[in-house]
Amino acid sequence: MKIRPIEVKDAERIVEIMRQKTVLPNIIALPSLRTGKFEERLKSPSPSQHDFVAEVDGKVVGLCGLNQGIGRRSHTGSLFIFIDEEYHGKGIGTGLIQNAIDLADNWLMIERIELTVIDSNAKAKALYERLGFENEGFKHGSIVQNGRYAGEYCMARFRQGGAVKMEYDKVKEIQY
Repeated sequence: MKIRPIEVKDAERIVEIMRQKTVLPNIIALPSLRTGKFEERLKSPSPSQHDFVAEVDGKVVGLCGLNQGIGRRSHTGSLFIFIDEEYHGKGIGTGLIQNAIDLADNWLMIERIELTVIDSNAKAKALYERLGFENEGFKHGSIVQNGRYAGEYCMARFRQGGAVKMEYDKVKEIQY
């Protein structure tokens, strides 16, 4: 597997993955997403957006994005990821998230990475937990998924040895 920054030429393949039957219900996108719209996003990226793709044998099989907060939230980042359904369970997600964590911890000095995961996506939630993300709460009925109002777990991972982690650990000690 090769991980590299996303390029505009990847747009068609990424949109193809996003529309897959087992991927689309678990991401915040609609089946009407157009490749041209996604290409435009890639042509004018925000300086705070860091997107990486995973390739296997030259084929793009996944995308992971890390969006750094701005202003008073510049110490935070939000993460999203999706993988081609044929490559689920093959370590692609782990590799992409570890890449994003390295970027956050060692290059951007992000203290807190946040994400949400839909309640029915137990495999993704387990992956995030294995990589150090903790459940911080639950949003009931926050997203529509296959004709139902689904909930989302709110999860976060704190940079080891970072100021936010130390502060968070103090609060946890007091509460328990």
